[in-house]
Amino acid sequence: MKLILENWRKHLNELALGEPTADVEYTAFVLDDNSKLLEYVPEGWKEYAHHMTILPPTEMKRRLPSRWLDFEGCLRITAIAKNEQVVAARVDLEGMPIPMKIRGLPHITIATNPESDGQPQMSNDFVEEDFEPLEESIEVCGKVKEVSRKQ
Repeated sequence: MKLILENWRKHLNELALGEPTADVEYTAFVLDDNSKLLEYVPEGWKEYAHHMTILPPTEMKRRLPSRWLDFEGCLRITAIAKNEQVVAARVDLEGMPIPMKIRGLPHITIATNPESDGQPQMSNDFVEEDFEPLEESIEVCGKVKEVSRKQ
């Protein structure tokens, strides 16, 4: 029975996603303006604060349904996590059913530390307990986009 349920979920998941594409590197909620997050970039670290990944490169066998590619709006940053390699902002989806296919929690990688070989994907390892709540949440706005390999 467990195997049947797992296969059924896999089948439904495949139906929910669109046709594959070779041109798209990843799908993300791309920020209009990252300036609100740049204050959390430690000196000497590499800035990112560009997007919240929805479908990472490993999941780009399929595309999001077109209704999600039309989503434009604002999300809330509620907490920040930092270690010696990476800083990330926790995104509160506020109950929005965005079909996230990432490992880890919804977040935006803010910066990485080149001195300790920090990599953006390391932000996927943060768990809820790693995030320190902000006194006041930060609103970030943007649009869901497919980011091309050519950009």
